[in-house]
Amino acid sequence: MPPFPSAAWPKRLAILAAGLGLAGLGVAIVFALRPRPPEELQQVQLVSQELLLRNQLHTSPLHFALRAGSQAPYWAEKAGLCHSSQKEKQEGDPCEFWAERAPGNAQGPLQQEVNRLAYLTGSAYAHTYSHGVVMFDRSFFLVHERDPDALRCVVAHELSHFLRKHAYRSSLQANGPLADLSDDDRNLQLAALSQQQELEADREAMRLVAIAGHNPAACVSWLQRSAELDGDAPPEDPKGTHPGLKRRLALARAYLKGPLAKELAAWKAQHRHGPSQSQRQPRWQWNPADSLLTVYTR
Repeated sequence: MPPFPSAAWPKRLAILAAGLGLAGLGVAIVFALRPRPPEELQQVQLVSQELLLRNQLHTSPLHFALRAGSQAPYWAEKAGLCHSSQKEKQEGDPCEFWAERAPGNAQGPLQQEVNRLAYLTGSAYAHTYSHGVVMFDRSFFLVHERDPDALRCVVAHELSHFLRKHAYRSSLQANGPLADLSDDDRNLQLAALSQQQELEADREAMRLVAIAGHNPAACVSWLQRSAELDGDAPPEDPKGTHPGLKRRLALARAYLKGPLAKELAAWKAQHRHGPSQSQRQPRWQWNPADSLLTVYTR
């Protein structure tokens, strides 16, 4: 029969508990010190997580990033960090790369000032590259500060461009049926295709948002609000990449009134059994070296 616990046991248990407590504290400290994405990209992660999960999207990796924004080239040139003649601007502005720089990677006070001015004076732009990088002008988060509805609609819109392979489809047309046209005619046809793709992404964004359980009308409000905040209501331009605001809003409202309900019913019928048991949660990874927030859905 084993002996009764000696008087030393309480002391041993106390030491063990203290050791476990210190280990837990160590884990907490390591977690707290682990690099985290900027606040803006944390907001992107929150709305994207829900969109991807609720819509049961399984895609190749997606990468989200911040860029200094459209006004950065202007302020970089004003600061003497780059120089470009009128001819160079026509052929490819050497200052343009400043727009793509990650704001958090500024080297020195002059670059920080360029980023600050671009942030304060820029517009709320986002852009999707064909390989799955979604870039946000940091100004977006100033213009739409703490506005999850606007952010959700923009993420859904950009996801639509990626999922529907819009850039690739444009390239197929440019190098296929449109290849033998004159430059003017080809550019006109490509502009019409780009406008069609923007309207397609508007509709798809509303559908993704509705499936995620949010009001798709918020995406129409976002279009109107963005135009007001930018002070810009663009007219119809046959050579432009985007449709005019009036037509864009009218078609979005028309989609809300009828086609959207039918598409939602079809989606629910197709997914009536819900997500499969094997469906994985989106997995996120922040790479501070490249300033990329990556999500894996497969």
